[in-house]
Amino acid sequence: MILKILLAGDGGQGIQLISDLLTQASFANGFFVSQIPNYGLEQRGGVSLSFLIISDKEISYPKFTKPDILLVMSEQARKRMDRYQNADIRMQIDDYFEKLEDQKIEKSSYNIFFLGLIAKLLEEKNILQTEQVYGLLEKKLSKKPNWEGNKNAFKLGIAD
Repeated sequence: MILKILLAGDGGQGIQLISDLLTQASFANGFFVSQIPNYGLEQRGGVSLSFLIISDKEISYPKFTKPDILLVMSEQARKRMDRYQNADIRMQIDDYFEKLEDQKIEKSSYNIFFLGLIAKLLEEKNILQTEQVYGLLEKKLSKKPNWEGNKNAFKLGIAD
């Protein structure tokens, strides 16, 4: 089993946080993981990417052109993802915007909603457990001012 995930958004949207937490949880469950962050100018409003591979066998080459799961969190990122559009599962902020607005999820917690969505998919594939990811999230963000909002966003993501 090899699962390829590509996460894309604007710098500061939490793409690397999502990738880091999924990497930690997958590795803790005995999977081989390759995580390649791609960021440079994101501090100036550029696109932030993370290429993540999770496998039950050693990973010989960490690059890919066809993700199994693609997350696109901004219009700018969508433009940069032209050659990766052939993903099996594609998530876009636009597809969930109304739901996020209706549930009064703050924009700063959108990434945590998508973390919940992806964690749920990976739990269905027996790669990790959403409780594991939640524990890592709590450890990382529980002291931050928007912890309650992040907690709600994660729960909404895993319930979707």
